[in-house]
Amino acid sequence: MTKGSTTRRPGRRAGDILRVLVPEYIRSGRPVGSRQLAGLCQESLSPATIRSVTAHLEELGFLAQPHRSAGRVPTGMGYRFYADSLSKASELSPRELRRIRKILEREMDPENLMNKTSQILSTHSDSMGFVLAPPLELALMKHIQFVKVSARRVLVVVIAGAGSVQHRLVAVPKNLSQTDLDQAGRYLIRHFEGNTLPQIRDKLLSLTSGEGSQENPIKNAILLGSASLPDSDLSSQGESGVYLGGTAQIIEKPELADHRQASALLRALEEKSQLAKILTECLQAEEPGPTVTIGLDKHIPEMGGWAVISCPYLYHRQVAGSLGILGPARMSYEKGISLVGSVAKLFGRILSNN
Repeated sequence: MTKGSTTRRPGRRAGDILRVLVPEYIRSGRPVGSRQLAGLCQESLSPATIRSVTAHLEELGFLAQPHRSAGRVPTGMGYRFYADSLSKASELSPRELRRIRKILEREMDPENLMNKTSQILSTHSDSMGFVLAPPLELALMKHIQFVKVSARRVLVVVIAGAGSVQHRLVAVPKNLSQTDLDQAGRYLIRHFEGNTLPQIRDKLLSLTSGEGSQENPIKNAILLGSASLPDSDLSSQGESGVYLGGTAQIIEKPELADHRQASALLRALEEKSQLAKILTECLQAEEPGPTVTIGLDKHIPEMGGWAVISCPYLYHRQVAGSLGILGPARMSYEKGISLVGSVAKLFGRILSNN
């Protein structure tokens, strides 16, 4: 699926020419002329006929002509039309999948798995690969520890199954000793390991009605858990971790000879919270599977000529994050859609099993 798809549709012949011109421009990086198209089109068309069709496509906004005597290049609309025609692209070959699976299955640590996945996406696409980690609210709790900071302030350290580690400083209504805090932590691990953090909080709140008859360790666990764990409203979840691969090679792209684009990209890479927001919004589609977003100027004005191919992945059968590639709009969409869709399925299964 392509976000921002135009309602304008070229005719059959114009569409056929677009489907030839766009991949040729992606391959060569040079404007494509009518004589060149005449040799590439399956239908026997004269250069004059092709010039007339490409001029009409330029009027519609699908093509542009950099110079009067040059051939045509695709615009954002042209790329979107071409990408839409590849929405049912096939998955990677079994051989490629086996090779990638073998590499990823070596990574037992979730953080290393996310780093390696972003590098694989980059290597196989010649773009920048990214993985958005599951937010802590969706991860399964493996360990929790409470550390006394002052009379009524406690540092909470949560380690989750997806490799997420969160430190949170919270205020508590009464002074607890470190022994009290250790007992509360052991109680939560013993009774709630393997639950999500909102599930643990909800279960603890349901126990508050019987506090009067409960022992102190349980009371303290309820008190600390209710104060420090996130609720089930995932709309307020924190920023996801962003794992990037291939940032060095993308800087070498000819599009970044424009110092404005280079500066805008570097700022986005430095401000990972902004990058996470952009990549998350690119994913907001009605259909499952890869989403193609062409033109990031809504977020960064200088990056109208850039594109993202992203896909959600499942963590314990629930959509938890996304992964994909980011690069100039002149990218191989057919290969990119197949790569991102296949790796998302594979990554989700391996992450859930870790």
